[in-house]
Amino acid sequence: MTDGIGLPPEWVARRVVAYDELRSASGSLWWLQSDPDHGGCRRVMRADRSGAAVAVTPPDFSVGGQLHAYGGGAFAVTSEGVWFVGDDGSLLRQAAGSVPEWIDSVVGSAQYGDLAPAPGGGLLAVRGDDTVDEIIAVSRAGHTRVLVRSRGFLGSPRLAAGTLAYVEWQRDQMPWDNTRLVLADIRSDTVGPTRIVAGGSDESAVQPSWGPDGLLYFMSDRTGWWNLYRLRDGVVEAVAPIEADCAPAPWEGGYQPYGFTGDGTVVLTVTDGFATKLLAVDAEGRRRRLGSNLTSVKPYVTVDGSLLAVVGSTTSSPPAIWSIDLAARADAQALPVGKASEFSVPWTPVPPSVETIAGPGGPVRFLLHLPPGDTRPGPLLVRAHPGPTDDVPLRLDWVTQYFVSHGFTVAEVLYRGSTGRGRAFRQSLHGHWGAYDVDDCAAAAEYLLTTGQATPGAVFISGASAGGYTALQAACRPGPFTAATAISAIIDPAWWELSVPAFQRPHAAALRGPVGAVKPEQVRCPVLVIHGSADTITSAEEAMRFAEELASRGGDHGSLLLEGGDHYLSAPLAREQALRAELDFYRRIMSRLPA
Repeated sequence: MTDGIGLPPEWVARRVVAYDELRSASGSLWWLQSDPDHGGCRRVMRADRSGAAVAVTPPDFSVGGQLHAYGGGAFAVTSEGVWFVGDDGSLLRQAAGSVPEWIDSVVGSAQYGDLAPAPGGGLLAVRGDDTVDEIIAVSRAGHTRVLVRSRGFLGSPRLAAGTLAYVEWQRDQMPWDNTRLVLADIRSDTVGPTRIVAGGSDESAVQPSWGPDGLLYFMSDRTGWWNLYRLRDGVVEAVAPIEADCAPAPWEGGYQPYGFTGDGTVVLTVTDGFATKLLAVDAEGRRRRLGSNLTSVKPYVTVDGSLLAVVGSTTSSPPAIWSIDLAARADAQALPVGKASEFSVPWTPVPPSVETIAGPGGPVRFLLHLPPGDTRPGPLLVRAHPGPTDDVPLRLDWVTQYFVSHGFTVAEVLYRGSTGRGRAFRQSLHGHWGAYDVDDCAAAAEYLLTTGQATPGAVFISGASAGGYTALQAACRPGPFTAATAISAIIDPAWWELSVPAFQRPHAAALRGPVGAVKPEQVRCPVLVIHGSADTITSAEEAMRFAEELASRGGDHGSLLLEGGDHYLSAPLAREQALRAELDFYRRIMSRLPA
């Protein structure tokens, strides 16, 4: 493929629309949408069964918050209207046909999040700051009451029949490592004694929900895999034992990777790190797959009567709202809530293959994207996802397609530490960050070189955030990589551990190993550093200082500071500039190759 029909970066930058926190209430679907056409503002959207979508919250109110650094559970729908968290962490409510009203304006570092409807009206929420978390009950009139207060972290408050379920973990732990699932009796004037029903030092029990049968359901990795369980008569029992993860790492609140149908069937997600399937398990334990045309599903499953809805995607379509008619047992249908393309894509994206090779620490798996219509080996781009506790969704991603359209073979590596492969694989990177992840990415590159699927001297690695640290450490090694791009990257894990929000600090401590900081004098190949000046998760100042030190040592290095850019380069202009700079960087390196 030639660059003449490559995707333009400005088009790609405006195609990244995010759909999250899908819910059903009042006969409609509700979700959060971040759209480049509205400056990246996150709004609550609503659609009826026809799929006609309307914005509920006004464009001058961005819905979000940063509870536990990453937010989540940012809105809930009750009979009083839509409750939501503002971008400053405050709690607001918007009744139908009115403007938002402030219920509680937070001060200092406090944030609201993890909102959930309360039985009989009102709201449950988590309110936290740097030292204390609280579970708050908010009445219909907007009066707040503290139900639970903890020096640890709290999440997922769910109340039914006078019993409150919630998740708690200590401030020196991460919720995907050690949590406790707690029950408390809630009376009119007091909170009764609490009891732990699951979780512990070697178990992550997360995402509780009260089922229509009155039983408590939750995800637990007590077997090494996040599976669905329920509490019946004080005894925990497995609902659908399977050697696969049915939940993601809980970076955010509000995840709900399973739902209930009217006949007692449970629908849940099942992932292998790449593909995510929908599995229906009936009351007798029989299983069947739903929506087999979907290859990736976000952890938001909602059921309204015979309608199942998810945020899903395929290898030829990016994330969208999809529905499945449970009665008809048909394939999933995309709801017409997105926007039409204003650019004619000059090819049909080729689905990637899932490759498995032998690596230094066991099998290495990656998605392999080949440029369509070109059988010659070309440049290779290895992409390290921004985890480590992330996965590689099997779906159409326009950023990947941007490089594919310009003739690159792209390998997306599910390196050690990723989710979707069980607890042991997820924790295998602890103490080995910057080593095992680099080993796995290098193994994929070396395999593709050896098999003639990549051009020597044109093998690149790119990563963002934690993946940026992986890319930089790869640049410090002798090996297959010709150049590296580090976006919003971590440079020094020890310094980063001290600077990250309290929620993430234990993860930084667990990952950090002997490899340590990336030092300019250790870098062996050209490096491009890209960072947003308004990044609150990794330091733009540190990244630019590192880039300046690299440049002072000579070599074909580059840097790009994006004024006002955040950690995710969410603004279309920032994303466009980053894409253009990265491609130009690789072209400059390749221009020196023999013809």
